[in-house]
Amino acid sequence: VVGFTKVALVALGDVQWCPWAHCVLPMAMRRTCVALSPKLRMNSHPKNAVRWKPGTPGFWKPHYGASKFKWQFTLPYVREVDSLIHYPEVSRITGKPIDWYHDEPEDGYEGLRMLGENTLELRGMPMGRTPEYMQERLRRFFSKFGPVKQCRAEPHSRDPYQCDGRAWVTFRDKHAALKALRAPLKFPASLHDKVISMRHLDTDKRNDPDYFEKSKFWNAQVLSLARQLHIQLSSEVELRENGKPVALISNGLMEHELVILPKPTEPVRGRGGVPPSRGLAGSPTRLVPAGAAVLRRFGSWEALLTEAPFDELFVLEARGAASEGTSEGEATTLVVLPRLASAMHRTRILRRGQAVLASRLQAELSVWWREGKVALPEYVQRRIDWQDHKPKLPFELQIMSRSKDRVRIFDEKFLYRRQLVRARNDKRKERRGEWAEERKKMQDEKLESQKRRRDKAVAALDSQKCSGLMGRSPGLVSSSLQRAR
Repeated sequence: VVGFTKVALVALGDVQWCPWAHCVLPMAMRRTCVALSPKLRMNSHPKNAVRWKPGTPGFWKPHYGASKFKWQFTLPYVREVDSLIHYPEVSRITGKPIDWYHDEPEDGYEGLRMLGENTLELRGMPMGRTPEYMQERLRRFFSKFGPVKQCRAEPHSRDPYQCDGRAWVTFRDKHAALKALRAPLKFPASLHDKVISMRHLDTDKRNDPDYFEKSKFWNAQVLSLARQLHIQLSSEVELRENGKPVALISNGLMEHELVILPKPTEPVRGRGGVPPSRGLAGSPTRLVPAGAAVLRRFGSWEALLTEAPFDELFVLEARGAASEGTSEGEATTLVVLPRLASAMHRTRILRRGQAVLASRLQAELSVWWREGKVALPEYVQRRIDWQDHKPKLPFELQIMSRSKDRVRIFDEKFLYRRQLVRARNDKRKERRGEWAEERKKMQDEKLESQKRRRDKAVAALDSQKCSGLMGRSPGLVSSSLQRAR
C-alpha cells in the first residue's frame, strides 16, 4: 500500500479512490526522513545543540559572566587610503579600530570636557550589572577619599542594562582625586575579580593595575627571605650566639625581582581598551640582593621581624656597651637572633605567615566605605543593609503562595511542626550568638598577647634610639605597629 500513490478505501463493498492521497503520503515520508536524518545531530548551532551531552561537538554553554545579548555582524569598513601615518587603523588612545568614513576618532578626554578636571577615568569595568548599580558601588568606594561630585558608568551601545567597560568619577577637589588614584581598586569574585585601570584626566597620571599581583609576588618573596634568614642564623655558630646586625641583614640573602619588558607595539585588545589581564604568570624574573620586597610590604626589616608570627622565628636585641669617651645615650648595635625552631616548626610558622600576609593584603583592598566618618542614622543604615542583603520573607507570608492542594497550611500537624522548627532555629541562633561572643573574646585575648610581644620587641628599638636604621618609613610601616608604639 505504501508504494502506491493512491489509497483504496473499502466502503460497503465498493472501491473508491481518494483524489488528494498522492500529497499526504509523500509529506509524511519526508517528515520521517528529516526526523531520522543525521544532519540534525551534526549541526553545531547553539539553537539545535544537544545541551545534555557535554563534550560533544554540538554542546554549547555560555561562559561565566558572559552576556546574553546579541547583535548582527556588520562588515568592517576597509580603508582605501594606504597612509598609516595620517589615517591609522587602530587608535593609540583607546585601542579600538577607527572608522574614518562614518565617525571621528576619540582623543580620550571626552570626560574632561563633560565632567571637569578633577575626574578619574576607569577602564575594564565588569559586565553583568546595570550602570546604576555600578555607579552606586563606585560612589561608596571613592567617597572614602573625599566628596564625590558625580559618578557616571557608560552603558553599552547595544544593551542599556550592561556597562560598556568605562566609568568616570568626579571629585570636588584635586587632592581627593589624586589620593583615590593611588588606591588599588579590585572587585570581588561576584564581579569577576576585575582590576580597574584608572587615569586622572587633568594630569594624565595613571595607577598600577598590576598592584594586586605584584603584592602577592612580594609576599612570596618575603616568606622566602624569612626562611633564608632563619636558616642562615641557625646554621652558623657565630651568628647564632652574637646575632647579625640589622644594618647588614640583607647580606647573603637573595630574592627574585620582576623584569619589566617594553610594551608591545601591536594594537591593544580587550574591552574598553584594556588588555585582558593574565596576572604575572610567565613574567621573567632575576635574582637580586634582598630588601626591595620587605620595603614594599612592611617599610623596614624591623617591622617584619616584630610582626606576628615572624616574631616566633626572630628576636631583636641591642648588643654592645658604650665605650670610653662616648655618651651613655648613644645608640648601640641592633642585632637579630634566631629562635629555636626545627625545620618542621619553621615550615608551620611560615604557613601561618602566608595566611597573615594574604589577610593583610585583603584588608588593604577591603576598606569599609564609612571608615573614619560619622555614623549614619539607624533608619538610613537599615535601609542600606536591606539594599545589600535583603531579608527573607516571614514564613507566614511564604506559605500563602503554596498550593492548597499539596500543602495543607491550616492543618494542625503542619502548624505544630512549623512551631517546633521555629523553636529549634531560635535555639540555634542563641547558641550562635554565644559562640560569636566567646570567639570575639578569644580573638581579643590573642590580639592582646600579640601586642605585648610586639611591645617587648619594639622596646629594644625605642630605648636604644635605633629607629634610624634601614631608613624606617612611618608611612609604610603597618598600622598595627604604629598603634603599638
